[in-house]
Amino acid sequence: MMAKEPFTATDPGILAAEAAVLAARAELAGTVDALSGRLDPRVKAQEAATAARTAVHDAQGLLTGQGFPAEDPRRSRNVKLLAGAVLGAVALVAILVIRRR
Repeated sequence: MMAKEPFTATDPGILAAEAAVLAARAELAGTVDALSGRLDPRVKAQEAATAARTAVHDAQGLLTGQGFPAEDPRRSRNVKLLAGAVLGAVALVAILVIRRR
């Protein structure tokens, strides 16, 4: 049996493998950072607050005759959801008031 030559740090195959591992590690770190930013509760709360303010603004536009926002279908959907929630709450209060009499 012949002894194999030991790998050295200057072997092109090892250098390429090390470079690939370092690149994969950097890519993974970037992905983890991006995911942690997206899942941060403070970021989520800020996004929800912004969406709520936009929906209220769009609902005010609907009530003043500007109609649904045409540039973004999601905003139009949010206005419809907000209007439905308000109407549902009003109906619930009306039912409770009528039942107590």
